[in-house]
Amino acid sequence: MTDTEPGGTQPNAADDAGRLWCGRFDAVLSTLSQAEPGYPFGSVVPYCLDQGGRPLLLLSHLAQHSHNLVADSRCAFTVFDGAGGDVQQSRRLTCTADCEAANDALDLARYCRHFPRGQAYVRELGFRLFRLLPRRFHYNGGFATARWLGADRLLPPSPFAAGADAQLLASLRADHGDWLDRYRAVGTDAPVQPIGIDRWGLTVHDGARLLRLESPTPMDGPPTLRAAIEADALRPVTSASIG
Repeated sequence: MTDTEPGGTQPNAADDAGRLWCGRFDAVLSTLSQAEPGYPFGSVVPYCLDQGGRPLLLLSHLAQHSHNLVADSRCAFTVFDGAGGDVQQSRRLTCTADCEAANDALDLARYCRHFPRGQAYVRELGFRLFRLLPRRFHYNGGFATARWLGADRLLPPSPFAAGADAQLLASLRADHGDWLDRYRAVGTDAPVQPIGIDRWGLTVHDGARLLRLESPTPMDGPPTLRAAIEADALRPVTSASIG
């Protein structure tokens, strides 16, 4: 089934796929092996999304996937629902992509907001930041729901102004600190900080874990986000340790 073929899929497949894409913190990166030419090489990597919804990866120059990407930038990137239940009935999303170096300081700052250890990895171990440029997506939301989706369907322009997200996130902490601190993990006392925002939700951390708060409907800018917070409409869907 192609992007334009009707039938056989849920009408909200692109929205479901978008929530999954924005709501995970790690994925399977598949590169073209240089050690075993012609064979794919899979590895698990943490990631966050840049302003345009494209994955940012912090990779060691010693890693096999880094060697592979330097030789051939083509790759695939797969995200999926967490463990539990029948995996064949759960959501999974794969994109084919090209990889490029990401040299923008704002991108590195964004990545390190999500994964603070990244600062030490760059400074002490020479890790480098990369960006994936998705070409096409294949989404499977369960039995008989698989379909291809164009990148334009999952990566629409962000409703949040480029370069202004840090200011917006700081204002959310100042204005809605009590609401945010409700999501503090048991045993921690650090204030919960908002660190990432997109049309499908808000990502926060409490110093020990990342937590994804998902919106039931797409948000079209700061007023919609604040309205969702005030209505207590955001719901936790995914968490990951960063300690």
